[in-house]
Amino acid sequence: MSEIKGAIFSMAIFIAFIVPIFLQVGIGSVHQHAFMKITTEVTSIVKEEGGVTDKVNNIVRNLNDKGYTITFKNDSGVPVHGKRPFGETIIIDFDYKYKNVRGEENLSTNNVVSVARR
Repeated sequence: MSEIKGAIFSMAIFIAFIVPIFLQVGIGSVHQHAFMKITTEVTSIVKEEGGVTDKVNNIVRNLNDKGYTITFKNDSGVPVHGKRPFGETIIIDFDYKYKNVRGEENLSTNNVVSVARR
């Protein structure tokens, strides 16, 4: 009988502590990878398009529905819209909120782009 109690106790400990840790690490890893992929892709599209064009705005709108907040500004902190002159710097702020095992998590970063298209 004590062997069964020991097995049940071991399973309870495993389910209560180990499984949530694996879930949290796994879910967090997937979201972090997706976040880094999105930041890289949006940054390259802004660079290729030469600023915040309609194509970039459509992508940002689609990402807003998924929990991303993306803003564009210049060196002075003024919001940027439309095509920008060659060589101008655009700062892109990314913020992503998602639900993890323990609640809502937040990832944020910013990238700097120099416009490469005239």
